[in-house]
Amino acid sequence: MRKIEKILVPIDFSQDSARALGRGLTLASETGAELIALHVVEPSRLRDYFSAYLEAREVSPLPNTGDPIISMDVLMQDKSRALTNFIEKTAQDNIGVKITKRVTLGSTFKEIAAMTQTENIDLVVLKLRKRFPFTDFATLRILRFMRAFSCPVLLDTPITGERVAAKTPVLLLRPAPEENIG
Repeated sequence: MRKIEKILVPIDFSQDSARALGRGLTLASETGAELIALHVVEPSRLRDYFSAYLEAREVSPLPNTGDPIISMDVLMQDKSRALTNFIEKTAQDNIGVKITKRVTLGSTFKEIAAMTQTENIDLVVLKLRKRFPFTDFATLRILRFMRAFSCPVLLDTPITGERVAAKTPVLLLRPAPEENIG
C-alpha cells in the first residue's frame, strides 16, 4: 500500500462526521498526512439554507436593511465559517496536523469523487449515518457510489450489536479502473 499523504473527510456537521473527523485526525497524526475537510452544499438544499439565513437575520441584533437578497458568496462564506468552527470544536487536541478546509457546491458523492482525483487523495474516511429506515439498503447505495472514488475508503458502519462490533471500521479498496462508474 502506498504512503498516505492526504486524507479526505467529508463533513456534514453531524456527530457522525465529527467521529469520522476524529478518526481522520488520528490517522493523519500517525502518518504525517494532510487532512482535507470537505463540506458540500447540495443545490437541492439551497432553499433551506437561504430560509435559515433570512430567519437568523430577523432575530439578529444587527439592523435589518430590508434587503432579503443574499449572494451565493455570502452563503459559501457562512458555510466556510461553520466548517472552521466545527473543526475547532471537534479537533481541540489536534497535534500538528495540517488541515485544509474546502466548501463546494454540488452533489455530495460526485464532489467527493472529484476531490479524490483532483487532490490525489490517498484515503477517504467516512462514517455512515443511521438516518434511513432500511440502513442496509442505504449502505449498498453508498457503496455503489464509492466505486467512483480513486482511493480506498475507511468506513465506520452504523451497524451495532451482534452482527458487527460497534467500533469495527471497514476498509474498502479501490476497484480496478474498468469497474469505475462514469
